[in-house]
Amino acid sequence: MVNTGFAWVEVLLIAVFTAVGLRFYLPVARTILVRNAGLVNTAWVARLDLAMALVLMAWFAMQGRSSLADTEPPTMEFRHIVLGVVLYGSIVLLLLGLIIYRNFSLKQVFGWRAISFPRALGRGLLYIAAAYPLLVLVQGMVHGAAGNEGTPQDVVRFLVEAKSPRDRVGVLTMAIVIAPFAEEFIFRGYLYAVMKKYIGAFLALTFTSLLFALIHGHAFSIPALFTLAFCLGLAYERTGSLVVPMLMHAIFNAFQVGLILFVL
Repeated sequence: MVNTGFAWVEVLLIAVFTAVGLRFYLPVARTILVRNAGLVNTAWVARLDLAMALVLMAWFAMQGRSSLADTEPPTMEFRHIVLGVVLYGSIVLLLLGLIIYRNFSLKQVFGWRAISFPRALGRGLLYIAAAYPLLVLVQGMVHGAAGNEGTPQDVVRFLVEAKSPRDRVGVLTMAIVIAPFAEEFIFRGYLYAVMKKYIGAFLALTFTSLLFALIHGHAFSIPALFTLAFCLGLAYERTGSLVVPMLMHAIFNAFQVGLILFVL
């Protein structure tokens, strides 16, 4: 009887926080996707960027499809983290080179200084706090549909089973520092902005969010990752600063890592 009572309280809390999250994000989505009043700068985008974006998106799609189609149990080693850092770093440097070569200001292209860092941090905390109940709801629906917890991502298994400080530090660095910067730069900063200029904000946000979810190679997490990416894109459009989704991403990953290490 006590357990049933706690279950009802949990459901009620999820419902309330989800309603708050929707109340927060729906007006933002309407402003950006219906009124086209987003702040992401696309003036720098050229046909060269469209060609590069299409190549990258096709490559990411193939990588994601390959990971999802792999029936072998995933195995992860420290060298995979290093390779991931090298790969992300190479892509970021390539895209930075394309932008800097044309004498565009990174501050203007990505809104580095659109708002101060303390304000960006505050916005990041607010936006990820509003998004988190939506992610819990989506993942809960997936759990209910699947009828089980599903298998964890290989990086989660690697973190839990890590036997050396080097392995844990590697995962923490990748999750909290490298991935938030590189993935936001690539998916929101570059791919989204390029696609927005040619197909509009809604389709660009939908396609890049789906691609972001697919590249993680974990079918069970795709709905929640898509939702997260959509919220990250909305936050970028609303604030005009790529720093905000980067901080949101870092905060989310840090919270998830904390849950894995100290709670679950």
